Amino acid sequence: MFFAKILILCTVCLLVSTKAQGHGAVGAPKTLEGEDLARAQQTLEASLTKLATGEGPHYRISKIISATSQVVAGSKHVYSVELINGDGDTKLCTVEIWSRSWVKNGVEVTFRCANEPELVLSHSA
Repeated sequence: MFFAKILILCTVCLLVSTKAQGHGAVGAPKTLEGEDLARAQQTLEASLTKLATGEGPHYRISKIISATSQVVAGSKHVYSVELINGDGDTKLCTVEIWSRSWVKNGVEVTFRCANEPELVLSHSA
């Protein structure tokens, strides 16, 4: 019983110290800033480039409003972003990139843009 109480106390201390350092709960999405945001932008640009070489869509980044990353079965980035389509029109979208390097075509990209159906595409890592 004493061992169980010590284990619970240590677990709580670990979770509180992790939260206090700004990392959030284990496995929770982390808001990206600075260098982390710059790397996430490169990830988004790489996916947009790969998709554009195929059947599309053909988007460019206008502005990243926010981005998060999360460790899941692989990694997941979620972006609130303004995208420019091939006609030069700007649209506000949520783009989710779920990367699983051990799966063939293991990068799944989901586009959720206003007044458009959800679009889910995959490409290789």
